[in-house]
Amino acid sequence: MTEKPPWEKSGSLPGERDFDPAQGDLDAQVAWEHFGGLSLAEAYQRFLEDPELYAEDFMFMGGKAFACYFPVLERYLLVTPVWREEEGVEWCQILGLGAAIQFQFKENCLPEVRDLIPHILQLISYVKEAIKVHIASGHPYISNPEIHSHVIEEWDSLERHLQQFDEQ
Repeated sequence: MTEKPPWEKSGSLPGERDFDPAQGDLDAQVAWEHFGGLSLAEAYQRFLEDPELYAEDFMFMGGKAFACYFPVLERYLLVTPVWREEEGVEWCQILGLGAAIQFQFKENCLPEVRDLIPHILQLISYVKEAIKVHIASGHPYISNPEIHSHVIEEWDSLERHLQQFDEQ
């Protein structure tokens, strides 16, 4: 039997306290308002409405909520092209997501979050390869080396940060 992808799995959803374990974090409460009670499929659809806005919610939701909803970010990273062009302007669609993920991995992060590390390291390899492919494509709208280096550094930084947990 084939295992379902993470974004199709079901189970109990995190509660409001899982989003805001400190009880009073306004950013965590906003994340709850945006994603609380949503299935993974619903959360993914919500995320697609405005990835730049909703990426920040993943920084501030509690560890249990992050571990539950991480498949939303994973699916987005696996199916979304790194760059797009809109009205002659180049947009990096994954900029900020590496930092949002890294924010969850503090020294005292929850076991549920730590358990994601090997999976995220594989995802980082995929993302970094996708970045290289897009840069090497020579497409005319992929033109700003400053943006490229910033995006690559963000994902390299996440990788270095997560590798420290393997050493512990």
